[in-house]
Amino acid sequence: MKRRKFLGTVGAIAAPATLSTQLSNPSFSQQQDGQPQPPADDPRVFIFDDGRHAADLYSFEPPITPAEHASIVDQLAGSGADALVYMAGVEAGSVLYDSKVAALWGATVKKWTHYVWYRAGRILNQLIADGHDPLKIICDRCHEVGILMIASSWVSLHGGNRKEHEGLGRWTAFTLDNPQFQVGEDPDPRAKGVNQHRFNFLHAEVRKERFQLFEELLSDYETDGIELNLTSAMPFCRFSEVKQLAPIMTDWLRDLRLVADRAQQTQGRRKRICARVPAHPGAWKLVGYEIEKWISEKLIDVFFYESSYSEDEGMVQDIDCTQLVKLTRGTSSRVHATLHTPLGRQFAKYATPAMIWAGAANAYDQGADGIAIGDHHWTPNGWPWTAEEYNTLRQLGYPQLLATANKYYMVRSSDRQDASLEWLPGRTDALPKQLAESESVEVSFRVADDVSHWRKLGRIKSSVLRVRFANIVPDIDEIRVEMNGRELPDSILERVDMNYRLVGQGSAWNVLGPYGYAYDFHLDADHELAHGRNDLKVTVLKKDHDLAADILLAEVDCQIEYRLHRNFELQPVEY
Repeated sequence: MKRRKFLGTVGAIAAPATLSTQLSNPSFSQQQDGQPQPPADDPRVFIFDDGRHAADLYSFEPPITPAEHASIVDQLAGSGADALVYMAGVEAGSVLYDSKVAALWGATVKKWTHYVWYRAGRILNQLIADGHDPLKIICDRCHEVGILMIASSWVSLHGGNRKEHEGLGRWTAFTLDNPQFQVGEDPDPRAKGVNQHRFNFLHAEVRKERFQLFEELLSDYETDGIELNLTSAMPFCRFSEVKQLAPIMTDWLRDLRLVADRAQQTQGRRKRICARVPAHPGAWKLVGYEIEKWISEKLIDVFFYESSYSEDEGMVQDIDCTQLVKLTRGTSSRVHATLHTPLGRQFAKYATPAMIWAGAANAYDQGADGIAIGDHHWTPNGWPWTAEEYNTLRQLGYPQLLATANKYYMVRSSDRQDASLEWLPGRTDALPKQLAESESVEVSFRVADDVSHWRKLGRIKSSVLRVRFANIVPDIDEIRVEMNGRELPDSILERVDMNYRLVGQGSAWNVLGPYGYAYDFHLDADHELAHGRNDLKVTVLKKDHDLAADILLAEVDCQIEYRLHRNFELQPVEY
């Protein structure tokens, strides 16, 4: 029996309870009752992949067999992922399959100017010449291993010019030869940093080109639906034109819904329309998205909500989806958190499993229906995947497993803030922040765990709040840290020296930065994390005046580790 069918057989149709509701249920705390599973045709865990980086198109030399082209699907078999969101088209219009309405990757190239992208073009042409449609290979293999296949592409096309872009293979004749469709310069100050070469969706020709592509993906292939990327390069017009765009975008979606419904009848396969959208409701009006109307008219089946940050800014665990969840309750629309995993810390490029579990738990705790890992390719340990990736995925679809999974919560810290999105609501200030003498900084973070409940059962191994400072002199500087209005005492504090230290191979460049100290508070029953929002206030009471540099609040993290049972240690003997 295929996994999806099995889940539908044993699962309940009712909407899942939130994590906070489950934690208050004694039977759940004892892990006797399972989380109701979604219906068979409602996947809970989606994996995005562009089918190029961690797959044959970039990594394998031609010629390629159909089975080798399906390798990106094969890794998902039995992984815990229910659906693949496959990026069948790219931002500049070209596609990765034998389309009748869009140009194949590299179709406009006279001489290639990109070594790796040239290989992708060779492989696609070879497969098609051998009588294989690359997209059909992906669809068929998804269904063979029992997962859904959602075909994705950009809605915002990016324009270019022949001189710079023709040899890259990503641009089509349509996006190269129609500069009149580009949004162009926009005097609105919010347009600073937004790609001015993106196409304006107010042009009927642009809407038609995109419509034909998604129509083909729904009607001519045995996909399980499509995914509309509605977050990249927003808005799809000048800022002054957003009010004009909103009803046009809704009409375009209505027409697409009709196509999906017809294809569903013809193929006997459910055809979902999924859409990637900002989580914050204030953003919807600013970019012309009539979300309430899309829900009431059943235009969108699955919303993949994202924070008001670019993918490059990486992991954001604390995304408020309450309004979107509220609007969709009692409707046919489902809400899935989209997590991006780039981390950018000194020793970790990608989020760890505990960080991903924390973000997922926060989403379920607010009533989200599921999780999506939305990176172009999720390869924290390279490709092919390791056991770590499979262990991470295995738990993502089960809130009751996540309840006692180790978690690593983080206040957002970044030196890569995207200026092109600063106008969007829902953005929180990122650390680091400067701290002058007699000044305070306040930060806030969400915690899905009911730590007090699990501590009473002896399940909490440790709960550590780490407040990391740069330029602090702990024997002179005096710092007060308050959590939820209560001062954290020195009795639970451990200072960790993070001044200059050689790490890694020991070269002069491999040092531990930023220089300073971590203040680790080993939380106990008297100083407990709250379920939900936790507010932290840091105050400099006294500053060493011999050091000119200001103290920086660099990072705030909270790590929770669980035992399988009270007094049960995984490694009771270390020798």
